[in-house]
Amino acid sequence: CKGLTNISIPESVTSIGNGVFEYCEGLTNISIPDGVASIGQHAFSDCTGLTGIGLPGSMTRIEDGTFSGCYSLISISIPDGVTSIGDHAFVGCKGLTNISIPESVMSIGDHAFAYCEDLTSISLPTSVTNIGSGAFSRCKGLTSISIPDGVMSIGDWAFSECNGLTSISIPKSVMSIGSGMFAYCGGLTSISIPESVTSIGSSAFSGCKGLTSISIPKSVTSIGDRAF
Repeated sequence: CKGLTNISIPESVTSIGNGVFEYCEGLTNISIPDGVASIGQHAFSDCTGLTGIGLPGSMTRIEDGTFSGCYSLISISIPDGVTSIGDHAFVGCKGLTNISIPESVMSIGDHAFAYCEDLTSISLPTSVTNIGSGAFSRCKGLTSISIPDGVMSIGDWAFSECNGLTSISIPKSVMSIGSGMFAYCGGLTSISIPESVTSIGSSAFSGCKGLTSISIPKSVTSIGDRAF
């Protein structure tokens, strides 16, 4: 429905299904009532004209691909009750400059914010324990990110091609640096690897041209192919 520019959802609606507004390219704004508890996968994916949206406080999860390809989306506020952000939830949201993630979020899915090229900084809450594969890959404008101490797992290629990233501190709760985790982060000049890390995956720092020195702790027993 490319010609659809706006829509009013009644208060009686409690659920929005999978792909309901997918490819509604002319949709610029939408108001979601507070009673909506769930929004399905790819519900707003490729709504390229959508600049902003208010999410109801009754939501507990951002589903897979919900806002994927919404490249005009500038900002979004995630409600306090949300505990997880699904795979590809905001992938390709190139216009997204900032996002607020509440303390209730524990998991960030695979490629959740990949290709969000205008995203300059993001603060992860202390509640986050898992960051998925490629979660922030190709976020070229990202200059800083704070990884909380509670993070146990960071997926492969999580920060790959984040060219604007100059430094990053890995928390002591992380035991391995996955494959390609910081690959092609050309602006990265320093990184702190904690004593908890036992392995560094293949291509972990491949193409990090700005990296001048790195201290590998004695706890590391395995370094993968093309790691540096």
